Amino acid sequence: MLVKTFAIKSLVVQDTIMVLSLGIVVFFLLRALAKKNIKHGIVFVIWILIILWFFNSPFFGFSQVTVSPDGIQLKYGLLSFRDTVVPIDSRWEIETSLTGLRKMKRVYTIRIGDRRSMRVRWKGGYDLLTKIGKAIEEARQRP
Repeated sequence: MLVKTFAIKSLVVQDTIMVLSLGIVVFFLLRALAKKNIKHGIVFVIWILIILWFFNSPFFGFSQVTVSPDGIQLKYGLLSFRDTVVPIDSRWEIETSLTGLRKMKRVYTIRIGDRRSMRVRWKGGYDLLTKIGKAIEEARQRP
């Protein structure tokens, strides 16, 4: 079997958002330290910790899946420390939930083991999650 990689959300865009958000806060931290304003420096250190926590929290799912006979590699992004490889025999399922103020929009996620993906809204996203599941099943079938 060939190694198959699927992008649920663009990892480049996600990494750019992560680096920009961290870069802005680091800029203000350095500015506060240059002005010798300790209170602002402490606030920006706290903001850096919040950013790192958010990108490593359960609210933030994986964006890229690589299926190979060795396992399923899950990538979260540049600032995440949660990138991992789960066994190929991990259970997977596509979950549907409703979102929005009036709970009118359907979003889909794929759960592989105990890890959840980023949400997708469009029909093509659901099809992509289905293709990921089929690729996992194909990898299980091969010796």
